[in-house]
Amino acid sequence: MSSNHEPSISSPHSVMVVDDEIELATLFKSFLQNEGYDAVSFTDPHVALEYFKETSSRHSLMITDMRMPGMCGLELAKKIREINDKIKIFLMTAFDISDLEDNSDFKVACIDRLLQKPIRFSELRGMMNTVLEKN
Repeated sequence: MSSNHEPSISSPHSVMVVDDEIELATLFKSFLQNEGYDAVSFTDPHVALEYFKETSSRHSLMITDMRMPGMCGLELAKKIREINDKIKIFLMTAFDISDLEDNSDFKVACIDRLLQKPIRFSELRGMMNTVLEKN
């Protein structure tokens, strides 16, 4: 499910949010827009991937949940990387992340940041500023 928000030309960065919980997807999108980013959110990773295929050069960052029905965040990140290897990807999860960095899919997906839920927006803001300044 897409927000149908088309990014404007004025913002230098566009961010995609993919989380199967509509409340979280909406909350992240609102936060990002309040921070001055163009943002679009999805609750279905398959729809997000199809959208990305048509708009891949537009996005600077994708924030995706790890566990979602139909396609996990790592699988989505791997597919996104095949299309655009420059995009920054943050993977968020409420589950233990200690073994995740040793996972072969994690290495292939080249995840830029792991986010442990619950996420503080102040910390997310700092991480985003750090990785997006390098673009």
